[in-house]
Amino acid sequence: MSFKEELLAELEDCLRGYGAVPVHHPGSLARFIDYVRRLPEDDPRLRGLAGVDQGSGSFWNNPAVWWEQVPRFDSMVTGCSELLDNMLDEAIADEIDVLEMEIREMPG
Repeated sequence: MSFKEELLAELEDCLRGYGAVPVHHPGSLARFIDYVRRLPEDDPRLRGLAGVDQGSGSFWNNPAVWWEQVPRFDSMVTGCSELLDNMLDEAIADEIDVLEMEIREMPG
């Protein structure tokens, strides 16, 4: 399963009510799912998210994405492209934090 397919499956589970988070604006999330579905597999943002996921898997456990961005997403306020950009920004920031913590814990 590609990263894109995995992301779509998780978002669709959220939309159906049994995913990682409750959704406040189901219509908006449905529009976002359709937006992601239309993106090419090689979209740079999807590739970036997949890279973060392969690096540490922290994308799927990132509360800033899954408990803040996704549940409250309202396409009337924030566009689908902006949500994907925000997801990538949060994932990269979290990955940097993890790497910085690992560097601090290194001996010497």
